[in-house]
Amino acid sequence: MDLPSDEHLHRAVTELGEPAALFRVSPARFAAKLALGLSLVLVGLVANYLWWVDGPATFDHFVFHLLYIVPLIGGALLYHMHRNRGLYILIYPTGLLRLRRGEVDSFPWVDIEQVGLKVQRADGAEFARDPHGAAAACWLAADLPTFKLWDSGLTVTRADGTEAHFGPALSDYATLAEEVQKRTFAVLWPALRARFYDGARVSFGEIELDSDGVHHSGKLLRWRDFKEVAVAQGMLSFKAVGKWLPWALVGLNSVPNPHLLFALVDEALRFYGPPESEPQPHETAQP
Repeated sequence: MDLPSDEHLHRAVTELGEPAALFRVSPARFAAKLALGLSLVLVGLVANYLWWVDGPATFDHFVFHLLYIVPLIGGALLYHMHRNRGLYILIYPTGLLRLRRGEVDSFPWVDIEQVGLKVQRADGAEFARDPHGAAAACWLAADLPTFKLWDSGLTVTRADGTEAHFGPALSDYATLAEEVQKRTFAVLWPALRARFYDGARVSFGEIELDSDGVHHSGKLLRWRDFKEVAVAQGMLSFKAVGKWLPWALVGLNSVPNPHLLFALVDEALRFYGPPESEPQPHETAQP
């Protein structure tokens, strides 16, 4: 693997060995986002000067809103690029290593309790299945926004509460998000699945699942009436059979381990859903 010429990165690789995968903000991507952010801020400043000093010929609400939206987007881009400068993510069989300007944080897979995701749209989760059709891995495809980098992101939290945030400014961010979900799934799924079949109610923030169905705000959607779960505009949407409106809407970024939630829904429908239930979409064969 060709490594960037970074002293701290080479020291980490020397001590720990070559990683299975390496993610960082590429210089070309960093320069492009930096130029875009600066351009948006500059355009916003010039537009505001012309508007407030010279004054518009006629008042236009659309242009008025652009006066603050454009520089805000530019400033947010600059902020996200600043946060990710000098950031390297190294993936090892035993865990994830975050290296940022000389600071090193390790996140062993066995110590990660929660994975958080910001995704704006997903019709369903991706699955890899074992020969019996059960989920061997499950993940949500990550968004790659051009401007609103804050609308997409990945968070991992260790048992001691330490968090690490990763965003789409990283090269191959979608691959990183998939890799983290797959590796944490392998660690967290067996115990969670066993709890579910032992009769426990499994909590995902505001959403809870058990053998009866989905629980939210005192309501119950039984598995026989369950239609689908998807992500739309950053909201986790649960739908019931024969209903146009969602049965429940919850912000995806408030749901811990959404990849496990989708897998548990899939598992529950296989055993408790109606006989005509179709397998969840986007399945891939387990290698």
